[in-house]
Amino acid sequence: MAKNFLKQVMDKQPEGAIDTKAFIQKIESGYVAGRGEPEFKTKKTFSPSSLVYGNGACPRYWWLAFTGTEFVNDHDPYAVANMSAGTMSHERIQKAIEDAGMMVEKEKRIITQDPPIFGFADAVVQWGEEQPVVEIKTMRDEAFAYRKYAKPPSYHLMQLVIYMKVLGKKLGILLYENKNSHELHAITVEPTPELIEWADYAFDWMRKVRHQWENEEIPQKTYRSNSKVCKGCPVSAACALAPKGKDKIEPLEYLA
Repeated sequence: MAKNFLKQVMDKQPEGAIDTKAFIQKIESGYVAGRGEPEFKTKKTFSPSSLVYGNGACPRYWWLAFTGTEFVNDHDPYAVANMSAGTMSHERIQKAIEDAGMMVEKEKRIITQDPPIFGFADAVVQWGEEQPVVEIKTMRDEAFAYRKYAKPPSYHLMQLVIYMKVLGKKLGILLYENKNSHELHAITVEPTPELIEWADYAFDWMRKVRHQWENEEIPQKTYRSNSKVCKGCPVSAACALAPKGKDKIEPLEYLA
């Protein structure tokens, strides 16, 4: 009898039942509301977090960004939700650092004029006699477990090294949080000869790209239009319509 009743419940939707698929799709549309339309932007500085990932290595992207062009945001709902969750995690961890009496400065500004750089480091903390700069990253359980026994991803390391160079820090910390359990894992970073060499190279590369823009000379295309980098680039449409350019600047080389 009980099995028959359960089958009836499972087979028959109640009268006036909600279309749950449509319900979820409606919520998802809220995540991306106002994000799908192209937006004209003009960037004045390099952003460390953008520089070290994907299209950030492309000199043509920065030329168009400095000149001013339409940016297209094609993030799906769950990418937007993930970014929002990451922001909230950062704020929670920053508060914990403050409550622990370690915070020297939250959202530390990262600013230089030559090359023009602007960004924010998550924290500068007091640890003994040192005041390392801290960059917070969140990740899923599987990636977190791997990260505990492996070196940090190059783009995390490069971002932190730029902060360290700008601030003149000899110590940095990559602070990872497990999204599932909220467990923390920290990796200390010191300016090895390899990291110092890369940071100097990256700053010279930015100066070269900026100089090219100041001379109003758009660089040649760096990648094929069907490349993964171009497909994920927010200015790919504008790039396709822009002049081909005469001079070529090689893309920024990332740490191995």
